[in-house]
Amino acid sequence: MREYSGYHNRLRDRLGDKPGANPGDRAGGTLGHNPVNSSATAAASIPDASSEHISQLKSEDLSANIRAIPLEQLLALQSIIEEGSFDAAADELHISQSAISQRIKALESQVGHIVIQRSKPVQATAMGQLLLRLARQITLAQEEAAQRIDNEQRNSTVNIRIVVNADSLEGWVLPALAPIAQQSIALDIKRQDEHISSRMLRSGEAMAAITAEETPVQGCTMTKLGYMAYFAAATPEFASRWFPEGMTRETLELAPLVQYDRDDQLQYHFVRRITHAKVHPPMHFVPTSIGYNDAVALGYGWGLIPSTSFSSYPEGTLVRLSPQEPLLLPLFWQQWKLSSPSLDAVAAAIIKASRTALVQDHDAEAGRGYASPST
Repeated sequence: MREYSGYHNRLRDRLGDKPGANPGDRAGGTLGHNPVNSSATAAASIPDASSEHISQLKSEDLSANIRAIPLEQLLALQSIIEEGSFDAAADELHISQSAISQRIKALESQVGHIVIQRSKPVQATAMGQLLLRLARQITLAQEEAAQRIDNEQRNSTVNIRIVVNADSLEGWVLPALAPIAQQSIALDIKRQDEHISSRMLRSGEAMAAITAEETPVQGCTMTKLGYMAYFAAATPEFASRWFPEGMTRETLELAPLVQYDRDDQLQYHFVRRITHAKVHPPMHFVPTSIGYNDAVALGYGWGLIPSTSFSSYPEGTLVRLSPQEPLLLPLFWQQWKLSSPSLDAVAAAIIKASRTALVQDHDAEAGRGYASPST
């Protein structure tokens, strides 16, 4: 680690950035999500331990250098991030730790940026995330090329990483992807709240995501899937005890609430529509969709339940606390702008299933007043 840190200092010295120097004295601009003026120098804000700008490469030079990056260096970066350490990545690639460290040093020298934070586990910097996404796109293209060449003789598979919200995953996505799983496609499905799932697209951790964000992630296409319908629900006994006169700011402050996890924003959006303020009720956390619904049905607290799940319980188990119209959560499919038959096959299956599993625009008239829980 000491040798690696010394290398970073030498890298800064070579690029004209002394340790401890004021980043504000250097050329401005951020390389990554924000566009860079071609007449200006491209300096990136790297979230490493020192948070210093370490590159003054011109944008055209950096672009040329990225095109010339050897594949082995990108694969080393990908393996280190996925395995969590240099040692584990070296074992995975069947090379020495010294060799994999040299590949990362060469990569950082090539692009003029630190690409890995030496934490436990290691993490990619902003530039590292961009290169990680590039590495995974190349890996996907290689796997699909190998699949075509092998013509299924070697039973090669293509790995597709996607992010799905829990209610969709346990409700309609798994059946939709069952035919895909029978093909030479290995699915790596991550579970993440629909309001933050796009982060994994930006970081390169996923190739596609079901998200509630209407704005496409840079470098991605977007297709509207429809609306997922939810009802605020509780047992009759719970409703009588905590909401005898309906849901108000005072009763919502006191009534126990069931949350999926601490990233779950849906209930907060719903409450804000009623109270126009934050409330701080007692909360139970149940991090599975089926367990969440059962917790509400068992009287743990109130919560928002998908309409399809609501109707699956025996009559009289649950009562609706909200108006008759459901809250409609808009969902979108975002994926990399990449020519990939395997990724396109996954997308086609998701989009086709959403047309019957979700409420569509032409059916949403009755619940239009609830169609945007984020407002």
